[in-house]
This record gives sequence, structure tokens and C-alpha cells, in this order.
Amino acid sequence: MTNHAARTSIAIALVASLFAGCSTEVKRTGFIPKSVTMKSGENQSHKWAADTKKLAAFGKVVVWPTETPAGNAYGDLDPEKLATLRGLLEKSIKEAFGESLGNGDRTLVIRSALTAVKPNKPLLNVAPQSQIMKRGYGYAACEIYATDGDTGPVVAAFMQTTDTERFSTEKLDALGTAERACNEWGAEFRELFPTK
Repeated sequence: MTNHAARTSIAIALVASLFAGCSTEVKRTGFIPKSVTMKSGENQSHKWAADTKKLAAFGKVVVWPTETPAGNAYGDLDPEKLATLRGLLEKSIKEAFGESLGNGDRTLVIRSALTAVKPNKPLLNVAPQSQIMKRGYGYAACEIYATDGDTGPVVAAFMQTTDTERFSTEKLDALGTAERACNEWGAEFRELFPTK
């Protein structure tokens, strides 16, 4: 390979990496019990569900308040904004599950945690040329799991990191990415429970 060809290859690789940007994946925090072996899924998610659980066995669903256990993993968000995000995630889960999954006598208990939030920086996301490195983009991460009763075994678990989407308006709001993610995670967790 000639010197010119090598420089050209390096330049192409650098330009490609600039446009690709980088995604962030928050590591597991320990909110989901360590005994649960998660499997990688799509869109920076990890999932696990017991094979033997049937929806009809859970006649009642209890959703605990969403937690924020990760200390300083929330940037400079004030407690009020964190409370708003916790409320959105809790509401998303409640809407996805309703009050029951079937007619059985068991209770499904769902616990959730907002494990990280990096707010968007809207001023860095206005002009297309300022978005190349995605410096103004944020992300949010969660961990959710359900148990058979209050102290029973884990029957499903889900964790995901959601990055800002390039072609969206969410990047123009500091909490746009986190709010979208919180509103979607309940339905994504619900998918782990087959309807039949």
C-alpha cells in the first residue's frame, strides 16, 4: 500500500467515525438482582424472562414507585426534574400493564429505576454542522424487573440505554430524550410477557 493510499484510508475512516457519532450504554447498576442473567437485545437493551410464567397466573399488578439509585449519574438535574422523569416511567409501566394480566391469584410486583440521565444541550443541536460529533446529545437509562409476589423470584427483567435520535426534535429540549425513553420503556418491558 502506498503512502497516499494509506493516508486516504485513514482520512475516510476518520470522516466515517465523525458521522457515526458514538452511542452510550450504561452498565448494569445492580438494581436488577445479580442472579438474573440478562441477554443482549436490540437498541442497547438487555432482557430476560422466565419461560414458564403465564399471564393468567397474575390477577393483580403492583407497580412500585420508580427509584433513582445511581447517586450522581443524573448530571445537574434538580430533584424536581428527576421526580418528573420518575413519574413518567412509573406511569408508562402502569399504562402498559393495567391492574391485572389475568384471573389468577398471584401478584406481579414491578420495580423500576432510572439509572442514568445525561441531558441534551439544545444550543449545540441547532445547526447541522454542530451535530456531527453529537456533543449536545444526551441519553437516559433504566432497569426494570418483576417478581412473583413481593418476595418471590424474578420473572422478567429489562434494561436499556436510549440515546438522542439525530433526526428528531427531542434534541432541542434538555430532557427530550429522557422523557421519550421514560414514556416508551413501560411498553417495551410489557413485551416480555406474551399474551398467550
